[in-house]
Amino acid sequence: MNKEQGFTLMELLFVVAIVGVLASVAIPSFSQQMKQDRLVSNANQLQSVFKFARSEAAKRDRAIQLNEDAGNWDVMLAGQVESLQKFSPSHSSISVTDLADLTIARTGEVAGAGSYLITDDDNDTTDYCLSILVSGQSFLRKTNAC
Repeated sequence: MNKEQGFTLMELLFVVAIVGVLASVAIPSFSQQMKQDRLVSNANQLQSVFKFARSEAAKRDRAIQLNEDAGNWDVMLAGQVESLQKFSPSHSSISVTDLADLTIARTGEVAGAGSYLITDDDNDTTDYCLSILVSGQSFLRKTNAC
């Protein structure tokens, strides 16, 4: 008696159905994770630009300006027009609310300190708030409001 090897049509359909169910559960959470990662990445980038500006103020022993331009931040030496570094959101869905001009003194202190909400206006993701203190310290926290 020859034993046939292979899969029956029923076994194949059963496996395809299981894969379909698993994919329908995994894809939405993967999509959600990608959106959240995009938001975290932009929040970290914004904080990184601020920290760069603060370190440049100390290194050069000069005031540094963070100039807001249409939702972007340009790092410049005070009184100069050349940009040292620039922050701009990496995706069109990301925005930073109330982004404003800041001046960082050579001591690292900040004139015009405040909080900035990094959001994608999606209720499924957790927004981030970048808080900048007058002393020049900054921290990120998960929140839906600053």
